[in-house]
Amino acid sequence: MAVVVSVGPWGAPGGEPRDIPIGSMPQSLVSITIWSIKALGGPICGFSYVYVDQNGGAIHVGPWGNADPEHTITNIQMGPGEYLYELSGTADDSALLSLKLVTNQHTYEVGAPLEQTTFSMPLTNGKVVAFFGRSDNDHLTALGIYVPVMKGSPVNVGPWGDSGGVPVDITTPVQLKSVTVYSTDSSDGRIYGFSFTYVDLTGQSIHVGPWGTIKGEKHTFDLSLQGEYVNKITGTTAGDNRVTSLKFTTNQERDYGPFGSDRGNAFSVPLPDGEHNGAVVGFIGRSGKSHVDLGVYVGLAPNEP
Repeated sequence: MAVVVSVGPWGAPGGEPRDIPIGSMPQSLVSITIWSIKALGGPICGFSYVYVDQNGGAIHVGPWGNADPEHTITNIQMGPGEYLYELSGTADDSALLSLKLVTNQHTYEVGAPLEQTTFSMPLTNGKVVAFFGRSDNDHLTALGIYVPVMKGSPVNVGPWGDSGGVPVDITTPVQLKSVTVYSTDSSDGRIYGFSFTYVDLTGQSIHVGPWGTIKGEKHTFDLSLQGEYVNKITGTTAGDNRVTSLKFTTNQERDYGPFGSDRGNAFSVPLPDGEHNGAVVGFIGRSGKSHVDLGVYVGLAPNEP
């Protein structure tokens, strides 16, 4: 049976933590209910959902926030074979303002979308089976997702960038060992090239890249501490939607970057500690003559069974 790892949350900084019961292992989503105000910038007020756990039971979670029956209520019922694979939305400093949920069968938009998304989390080969987040008495302030992961079957998140160039991928990664980023770090700088080393299922160390091109400053870091792994990646895209900056954070509270120019639209892949910890174990993307689009493989942390 796959274990679930948490990705996120995204949104505003306030609110009380909300989560599933300790020891529960979500397997699939059954339904989602969202309370919102349909106005420009109108917030997401309340959120609840039902999932199936490892024992086949239906677990009701929430509502988080304000489930006022006078609000606009959106009910999403998962049909046969339907699953959620993308979550995006907007937020200000106090609440989530809108949510977009994409399944393999439908697209659901709730709230009042602004011109640019605050966060976007596409899962190429995975699915969302539950949520966690934060809320106060009036709003859903932040939302994160649970995704099932097995050793040898990491989940692909992203990529972010302009969708140009040639697709690049790797064999199944288990552990990330080192990363090299080529970037110009001026005010209009960006990411030009990317390479990394990972351990595969056979225990072999595989060097990949460079994707993109070797241009600008070379930045290399090794995950050299015992049990160290990347548990957060942040970055930006700007202009022609190319990746302009990257920053990596490890579970040992070491930061690498930001490399490039921290400008444009932000994206992030935070992997908070949980019952089972997730880690960035490799990368996927597209390689062009002078740029690289980047996505990540999320797997189990090195100290997980």
